[in-house]
Amino acid sequence: MNPPLANTLTNVSNDFVLIGFSITAIALIATLFTLLWLIRLVLQLKRDCANLIEIVDGNKNDIYGLCSAALTVNENTATSHEELHDLKQQLASIVEKMSDLQNEIQQGDFVNSPYNVDIRKIRDGASVEELMKQSDLSYDEAALLIRLHGGKA
Repeated sequence: MNPPLANTLTNVSNDFVLIGFSITAIALIATLFTLLWLIRLVLQLKRDCANLIEIVDGNKNDIYGLCSAALTVNENTATSHEELHDLKQQLASIVEKMSDLQNEIQQGDFVNSPYNVDIRKIRDGASVEELMKQSDLSYDEAALLIRLHGGKA
């Protein structure tokens, strides 16, 4: 072989080795930059995930509070409903008694009323003390009857 040709082949061979090393170095640097960029993205995703977990936990606590409040309102509503039902029954009973009393008054059974004798005594001029002694009434009952029926002749 010719020395200049051998030199040229050696130079070409050295150039290929140098180009191979350069390409390998560039690929290695690109791989390192890509790896650093991916590590940065993973850390950012971890922070975002931690923030989202914190938000979800806050929302979960808010939902628990709202559910608890809703149950309390439901219990209070049920209690109020029961009380209203009881009051409705009591009112119906009172209306029924008043209706019966009104029927008695209209049919003339008022004469048999337990207070009828006391009302006659009041119209005849009986005092509170006399009513208390004779009819076994309390002071308040006797005073009320006199106020209601005392002015009539």
